[in-house]
Amino acid sequence: MHTQVIRQGSEIAVLALVYYINARFGLLMALAPGYAAPIWPAAGMALAALLLFGNRVAPGIWLGSFLANVTVAFDASNTALLAQSLLVPAGIGIGATLQASAGAWLIRRFVGFPTPLDRTRDVIKFLGLGGPASCAVSASVGATTLLLLGVLPADHYVSTWWIWWIGDAIGVLVATPLILSWFGQPRALWRRRRTTVALPICLAFAVIVAVFMGARELFFSDPQRLLVWSTLAGGMALTGVLGAFLLVVSGHAMAFEQLLAQRTHDLERTRQAEQAALQLAAIVTSSDDAIIGKTLDGSIVSWNAGATRMYGYSASETLGRPISLLIPPELAGEMAAITERLRRGERIDHLETVRLRKDGCRIDISLTTSPIRDAEGRVTGISAIARDISERKRTEKALRDREARIRRLVDANIIGIFIGELGGRISEANEAFLKISGYSREEVLAERFRWTDMTPPQYEAADAHALEELRQSGRCTPYEKEYTRKDGSLITVLVACALFEGSHDEGVSFVLDLTERKLADERIHHMVGHDALTGLPNRTLLQDRMRQAIASAHRTGARVGVLFIDLDYFKNINDSLGHHVGDQVLKMTAMRLQQCLRVGDSVARLGGDEFVLILPLLGDSGDAARVARKALDSLAQPFNVELHQLHLGGSIGISIYPDDGVDVDSLMRAADTAMYHAKETGRDNVKFFTAALNQAVQRRLDIGKRLRQALARDEFTLHYQPQVEMDSGIIFSAEALLRWQPPGTQPISCGDFIANAEESGLIVSIGEWVLRQACQQLKIWRDGGHPQLKIAVNLSPRQLEQVNFCALVGQILDEAGIPASALELEITESMLMQRSEYNLAMLTRLSDMGIALSVDDFGTGYSSLAYLQRFPVHSLKIDQSFVRDIGKDQNDTALVTAIIAMAASLHLGVIAEGVETLQQAQFLMAQGCHAAQGFYYSKAVRADAFSELIANKFEDKNPLHG
Repeated sequence: MHTQVIRQGSEIAVLALVYYINARFGLLMALAPGYAAPIWPAAGMALAALLLFGNRVAPGIWLGSFLANVTVAFDASNTALLAQSLLVPAGIGIGATLQASAGAWLIRRFVGFPTPLDRTRDVIKFLGLGGPASCAVSASVGATTLLLLGVLPADHYVSTWWIWWIGDAIGVLVATPLILSWFGQPRALWRRRRTTVALPICLAFAVIVAVFMGARELFFSDPQRLLVWSTLAGGMALTGVLGAFLLVVSGHAMAFEQLLAQRTHDLERTRQAEQAALQLAAIVTSSDDAIIGKTLDGSIVSWNAGATRMYGYSASETLGRPISLLIPPELAGEMAAITERLRRGERIDHLETVRLRKDGCRIDISLTTSPIRDAEGRVTGISAIARDISERKRTEKALRDREARIRRLVDANIIGIFIGELGGRISEANEAFLKISGYSREEVLAERFRWTDMTPPQYEAADAHALEELRQSGRCTPYEKEYTRKDGSLITVLVACALFEGSHDEGVSFVLDLTERKLADERIHHMVGHDALTGLPNRTLLQDRMRQAIASAHRTGARVGVLFIDLDYFKNINDSLGHHVGDQVLKMTAMRLQQCLRVGDSVARLGGDEFVLILPLLGDSGDAARVARKALDSLAQPFNVELHQLHLGGSIGISIYPDDGVDVDSLMRAADTAMYHAKETGRDNVKFFTAALNQAVQRRLDIGKRLRQALARDEFTLHYQPQVEMDSGIIFSAEALLRWQPPGTQPISCGDFIANAEESGLIVSIGEWVLRQACQQLKIWRDGGHPQLKIAVNLSPRQLEQVNFCALVGQILDEAGIPASALELEITESMLMQRSEYNLAMLTRLSDMGIALSVDDFGTGYSSLAYLQRFPVHSLKIDQSFVRDIGKDQNDTALVTAIIAMAASLHLGVIAEGVETLQQAQFLMAQGCHAAQGFYYSKAVRADAFSELIANKFEDKNPLHG
């Protein structure tokens, strides 16, 4: 409001100043006694100001008029003159203000403002109402004021009023058009009148004023005053009439220009419309869309090139034909429904439907139809625009199919997947996640739970870290946590999350159920430390428990016992009855040993048939002996497996901490050494580790080292034991027996090094050397006069495993120059059981070569008649342990009798080993065994000594003559 007051005050002050300047200029032409001027520009300026700015600036007119007149008439010589010099300007100012207000009101009322004054009647009204009509106000008020205040004599009143009126009217006719040409509205129209109206008026006005001012003193004297005033007033009136004429002419000129411009504009619009029509026709023609015009009854009236490309019909083939030729039969009713809507004036946008091509193919289109109206607005036709969307439809179908596949992939995924927000809301979830969480799909859709509700408090920090990682990178590293399921149970899961592209809150989470993995980890952890067959701790866990027991004993000063158990005769069971029976025996053994333990004791299986017991917190070594005896008693009980009743035993070696060692390895070695000593001293026995046993172990290790060099150093030799026909005493064969004679030392028996050679694999090269030496020696004997002599060589299972063994035997026979029938290979019962199909094939090849095969130590294993029938065995060798007890042990005597009878029934030869007495030989002969070997005839001797034995018969050893 304050700003508005200041602005209005500024406008009034400016108007007062401008009016003052114009009034002072007019007063220069004023003449006594009334001082009326023949032209008063201020009157035109005042009218223009009120028209442009409104009545709010009217006080500026009064102020400017008052100041202009008071500066001329002011006289303060006495009070009367002072009052007169103030009242006269005030009255004249009131007249000037009322005149401008009256003129502005009349123009607005009867002409209108703003106005272009482009019509003659508007110009006449404007100049007439603003000039002669309204100017009577100022002349009347001004002349009357002068008369009443005694300034104007009464006889001059009429002439003064007349001059006053003429001056104001001419001022309006001249000044108002001039001002409007600069400030009138519309601005562009009035600006053009500056040269056609304002400039001529200014020139005429300047000429008249110059003439008046130059001739004022010469002509403005009383005799010529009336003539001069009349001439001046006429000139001024002529200038005003000129202005009016110019306004009228310029108005007509502008009207003509406007008409011309309108016509030009219309022509331009017509040209543009024609160009637009041509462009539209070109667009319609070249458009890829089909644009078709048709009547309401469906007849085609227009057909563009796009329609030809889309449908395959040319325009000549379709014009005049019904649109139904493009519509499939099942959509015949579609066009009627569309037409009905178009008749009502409706527009149909982007209707997706199907149409037929000329070749019969169907295409998907998007159809937009619009009604065509005539000049009266009636619907007379239909415009149809069709766009081929077949490719889009195929793409959409592919997207739907892909989405369906992804949906199926998500739904069928074994990994739980849900879509949710960082705040905990879950919007979608697959079946795997529902199974993990325990919630139903309905509960997910109803938002009855949040993923944050499933997180136990101890995992909130892990979730917070994952959320921070999500906000920073859009994904989080998979991390393990637990979920609380609906039923309250906890489930271990692996969680990974990723935000959707462009989203800061919503994403997808993948949840993997780790229950099975946890169980698998536990199983693996158990398997790492436990034997898979028996479930007992294995070597790894055993060593850990031993270390714990040793550490505890070290702290408390107690003792620890280590019992090393090896099953007796288990290998025979495994080889003869198969591994499945052996596995059952091992399981039963594990159960029996566990029943022997005390609180705090442990049992483990090292592998094969070896078990270890750990006995911590021993009082003395007697505790270990008692537990060992309890274990042996348990193992002595029969093992009933399938249809077999099996008898086993065990050999146990014991070592004591800290007496026999202070760490795991030393205690295990000591117990193992004691166990082997128990086996060597008759099996089913318990032995404690001693210093002497340690020396035996060191001796075995030393033998193992020296054995590797013995063959290269030619330290082996062969001794031969004769095999005799007991009824004739003739030596028919020799069994080659290996001896080791290191230089400078005592001979080493086979029992001390054969097992070592078997374990190390050296038995293969040693066995080849034995076979080669024995064949070469047989060749010497045969060439020396004993062509019927044969040689028997023991065959190791490791040798039979060689793929080229048969070829090697054939090569050795060829090199020695002896027939295959002269060679007999002795095999063990276990070889009939191990890899039976492979062994059968190898032994069959040897038999086919002519080599005789005999089963050594028969009766100690578990071979069955079925195996003897399958394998190409030629003879059986009764084990010396049975022969030794003939006549002493009824069981062994009966067993020997049974073996001889079985061999006879299978048409197999039989030979008894270890015959040492005449009674044994007589019994064997009586039962039908006619071949034997043993100390009764001769021990194994060197080759030269054996040559002497061949030359002599053992007739004195004939059991029948004994």
